[in-house]
Amino acid sequence: MPSSTPSRRFAGNIVVVTGAANGIGRGVAAAFVGEGAIVYGFDIDSGGLEATRRALTSGAGKFNGIEANVAKADDVLRNVDKVLRETGRVDVLVNNAGINMTKRLADLEIGDWDRVFDTNLKSVYLMCKAVWPGFQSRRAGNIVNVASIMGQVGGVGSPAYCSTKASIIMLSRCLAKDGAQYGIRVNSVCPGYIDTPIMERQFQTLPDPVRARQDIVDRMPLGRMGIPEDIAAGILFLASTDAAYISGSELTIDGAVTATQID
Repeated sequence: MPSSTPSRRFAGNIVVVTGAANGIGRGVAAAFVGEGAIVYGFDIDSGGLEATRRALTSGAGKFNGIEANVAKADDVLRNVDKVLRETGRVDVLVNNAGINMTKRLADLEIGDWDRVFDTNLKSVYLMCKAVWPGFQSRRAGNIVNVASIMGQVGGVGSPAYCSTKASIIMLSRCLAKDGAQYGIRVNSVCPGYIDTPIMERQFQTLPDPVRARQDIVDRMPLGRMGIPEDIAAGILFLASTDAAYISGSELTIDGAVTATQID
């Protein structure tokens, strides 16, 4: 019979998760706390971070919220330094912070483009660069970057968003090669349609949100959208010793939607 003892793969590990105030980030933080990690959640949403902290008081680990704008170099350096002063190291970094931008090229202004690239891609560069020296000196470290299936297949209505997610996949591959000699592993996950507050806000902009949600579900081979816990499970696998020989890869977690035609 399977053991009923909860897994403690990350007991005592120091984990940084960006975009931890809600959605996938909160799900990832919860999963790591459940397995004994000390999690530092970075987000600009202080209220959401507090809600995450209150929700994660019963796990084996601990959650600490840090209000930070991960698209700004000063914020990243100051707050990663805070984590290092308190703990001495970072074991796992999960770059999840991101925004969507549903605008076709004709309507996409340079400010829109810059905001998406700063939040989705520049933040990954800044966070990885901040933890990299410690990873090199310890000859160990794990990074999982949250990309998207839209970085694999593209889409007419979100050229900026899709471009950032494709770039995250390639950056992850580059860093995996760079870090291999130091024992650093870097991978990405590519979520499909995940039922999060961001997705709900998108539905609410449409004339019939209920119909729009059902249209998405009807396109899912598994008959449902994903949930944050689905993505968290993949991220914890990639960050664990179970994936010790996996680096430079992207794990698609989409309920088989990219196995069929998507637009």
